[in-house]
Amino acid sequence: MKISELLASAKKETGVNFNGLLRKTARIKHGMGSDLSDVLGWDIVLRSKDGDCYSFYSAQAPLLGTTMAQPVVCPLGIVAFDEYKIGIKEAIQIFHTQNGGDKFTQICLSWPLVHPAAIEPHWHFRTNLGNDVVIGANSGRIDWAEARTLTNQMAKQH
Repeated sequence: MKISELLASAKKETGVNFNGLLRKTARIKHGMGSDLSDVLGWDIVLRSKDGDCYSFYSAQAPLLGTTMAQPVVCPLGIVAFDEYKIGIKEAIQIFHTQNGGDKFTQICLSWPLVHPAAIEPHWHFRTNLGNDVVIGANSGRIDWAEARTLTNQMAKQH
């Protein structure tokens, strides 16, 4: 589903105007997967035009279902965006070109607020071997250095 469709669907349900996606986090069947059929759905966080954030679950096709968007505390360290080029199917194909693990245990799409600034949103995969693989959601480029930086920053936040 495109971001514009997510924003329109959430607006229809809530009456709130949204300006972008903050984060999509996959729910993975049995906690480990290797292809799109292992992704059950997404926990999605959107930012409204007034700065508030809302979260809901949306099933991955062919599964059906969406929960009602609920207000949540806006997550730190990421910025809202309204488009990206590399969908999850292609991101998984790119994931399989690297050799840091053959299965994923976590997938997240977000645009990290880092220094130097990230030039695009990222698909962030955690592998069955514990490695982090970051794939540019516009370029499709795997960036191991970016993965290490993001992982270190996330560890410092917790």
